[in-house]
Amino acid sequence: MGYPARLLVLTTLLLASLAQADSLKPGDKVPDFTLPANKGLAQSLHEATGSPVMLIWLGECYDCPESIVRYQILAESQKIEGLKGWFVWSSENPDNKPPKMRLPMLMFSPELNNAWLFEERPAVMLISPDGHLDHLILGDLAENYQEVETTLMRWLSDTRDGYLVE
Repeated sequence: MGYPARLLVLTTLLLASLAQADSLKPGDKVPDFTLPANKGLAQSLHEATGSPVMLIWLGECYDCPESIVRYQILAESQKIEGLKGWFVWSSENPDNKPPKMRLPMLMFSPELNNAWLFEERPAVMLISPDGHLDHLILGDLAENYQEVETTLMRWLSDTRDGYLVE
């Protein structure tokens, strides 16, 4: 099976698994997903089991590099704690290109947006090592940076100590 066919199958499975949930809120198990990256290999949530994950969802952002470089530095600074940081890019215009960042930039299809059961972007999702959504912070990334940084540091400390937010 070629790459396009595998991607279609994986996307269909992702849509089906996500559509089954009533809502995705803190405490819920995050359905597994595999998303292609703009460069490099696709990333799968199940491959990150055992590691905390920070997903930084981007929408149609034209000033992304200026507003998200702080998130990239934050995620990279916590790699020693095992944090996996991924950006998720979504654009309704196929001519728009994602910003170039050092963290993986996962490509999310606009058709799957409703499958995640929240409309707002940008958003930051903190997913526990066992795959549960511990924190969901919605809204402007620049305005929410301090909240994300504080929450992330406390969360990683709690996760490291064996306590996971329910």
